[in-house]
Amino acid sequence: MKNLPVNDKKKQAQLLRKELEKHNRQYYVLDNPVISDDEFDSLYQKLILLELDTPSLVDKYSPTQRVGGEPLAAFTSVDHLSPMLSLANVFNGKQFADFHNRVKQTINISNIDYFGEPKLDGLAISLVYEDGKLVRAVTRGNGKRGEDVTHNARTIKAIPLTLTALAPPTLLEVRGEIYIEKAQFERLNQRQKAGNKKTFVNARNAAAGAVRQLDAKVAASRPLTICCYGIARIENHVSPATQQDSLQLLKSFGFRVSEDTVLLKNEKECILYFKELAGKRQSLAYDIDGVVFKVNRISDQQLMGAVAKAPRWAVAFKFAAEEAMTLVREIDLQVGRTGVLTPVARLQPVFVGGATVTNATLHNFEEVARKDIRVGDTVVVRRAGDVIPEVVKVLFDLRPAEAIRYEIPNELPDIAIEQSIKKVIHFVSKKALDIDGLGDKLVAQLVRKKYVVGFSDLFNLKKECLLLLERLGSKSADKILLAIASSKQTTFSRLIYGIGILGVGEETAARLADSFDSLEKIQRGTIEEFEKIPDIGTVVSQSIFDWFSKAENIEELDNLLSAGLVIENSHNSEKTIDFVCVVTGSFDSMKRSEIVQSLNTIGIRTANTVSRSVDFLVCGDSPGSKLERAHALGIRLVYQDELMRLLEQKAIGKNSIKAFLEGK
Repeated sequence: MKNLPVNDKKKQAQLLRKELEKHNRQYYVLDNPVISDDEFDSLYQKLILLELDTPSLVDKYSPTQRVGGEPLAAFTSVDHLSPMLSLANVFNGKQFADFHNRVKQTINISNIDYFGEPKLDGLAISLVYEDGKLVRAVTRGNGKRGEDVTHNARTIKAIPLTLTALAPPTLLEVRGEIYIEKAQFERLNQRQKAGNKKTFVNARNAAAGAVRQLDAKVAASRPLTICCYGIARIENHVSPATQQDSLQLLKSFGFRVSEDTVLLKNEKECILYFKELAGKRQSLAYDIDGVVFKVNRISDQQLMGAVAKAPRWAVAFKFAAEEAMTLVREIDLQVGRTGVLTPVARLQPVFVGGATVTNATLHNFEEVARKDIRVGDTVVVRRAGDVIPEVVKVLFDLRPAEAIRYEIPNELPDIAIEQSIKKVIHFVSKKALDIDGLGDKLVAQLVRKKYVVGFSDLFNLKKECLLLLERLGSKSADKILLAIASSKQTTFSRLIYGIGILGVGEETAARLADSFDSLEKIQRGTIEEFEKIPDIGTVVSQSIFDWFSKAENIEELDNLLSAGLVIENSHNSEKTIDFVCVVTGSFDSMKRSEIVQSLNTIGIRTANTVSRSVDFLVCGDSPGSKLERAHALGIRLVYQDELMRLLEQKAIGKNSIKAFLEGK
């Protein structure tokens, strides 16, 4: 690089960084290097020497800082600025046609423009930029919260540390997929073999494992790249009108986007594109497991909205799962998280769908009987959705004479105890009654000693019983009893989730609680009424109806109420608010997680980034740069004393929070 200013080291560093990032983009994003590796290394060494000579010039956005610093002690869990939803899957033309018809009915036009994209097989990531600089990288997690893996994302050279835009958005949230290309994966495994290290089963595992390492040097050592496919949020910048425009904008900002995308005018073109990509799947430089179709116009996407975990305006059309033959060695019973028994086939290990499979779910006893699966059978297995192994069919021509039909055991004393343990563990878990101190081992002891048979027995536990358990002293027993007493005040959705109805997770429990605001009403509910609730289908509706039709379950609910369980009224319309705050710093009186939970309970949503959409900033000690940004944006500041006064109010609603923020 010529014409570096001789006496201005700061300017030299700025020019070198800009030049290096430009060449990084040419090489890792555009796949079009314009200088040799030696020329790049020469520029890189100049910058390193300059920063070593003048440490005050070191900038965390410098290309020299991508190699990773000290390992983290633990991951931090953070909220997504916008929900990071998964995609609904379809597996054949009829299912895609059903999706297309739903889109037409909602948008109310016959011709829909779709944008087709390869569905990369990697790890989904959310990248947040403030004023053009990368501030956070977060895994999908549960869609609402994920793990902060910024330290690893910074090592990936295809992820820009600063945007290539003269006037970048003040806030940009980008979604993408981190992966390893096929050729690079082969080289990685060759290096592993050469170093007598364990090779990786597939590229996805190698990529996902690297991103979820506490030591960033692991990520830096693997050939990770990224393909960005969407904008979740953009502030103070012109918003794209279509999905196609979104990718063009991302490309102009310096992000790598797929070159195999296409604008499609109708359902027929979508099917042809799917077949085209399926045909050249093996020849692509990267692994894909399907095709993503998105309604192209952003305004139409907004009109369609989303269900609990997936947008209505997009779908993943998955390729047929890879299949393989293997032997069934045994059929065992497995106890699920809510105590449900599931038969499982123990298989002779077989490599299928990018992983070695040793177990496959048989779903239920009816499925075992219907498919007539026996120990010793040769079966066809596949990984459903390339994730869950399942038995497709039995090859009856290869059945040995000694194969015996599977019979459900008449007596299962050990399994029954295990079922009870799992049910109680689920009932006391964080998303259910949230009884602190009742860990899995402690619950197992309580059930095995028959101190706890039903859920209500927890509320009748005596200290003398707890003291008979292993490694439990008087103070610990007191804490557990206090936690049990505190858990008696719960919400309807937590109770519904905690009782462990088959197919009812956290989201479904919340929807049931919104539709039926009392136990009496939900007990009288019909299958038809349950089916009318969004995202609750026929199977889950039947499961809910069956649970509340059993006398022993109703008796257990009565016992819970008799033991002092109090269900809070969740239908407080005043608390359905959309105030947003950011919590920063450390606090004497409460943990930050407790503050966030308390704020969420009264209807205040918490975010992690200070922006113009934030109503106030909760400040503890040592608030850092978030306080400065809040000052610059004129955002209301709330300190510890004020926060405690807000949370201690007897009745908190929209008007009282608004008055509080206005200082009234």
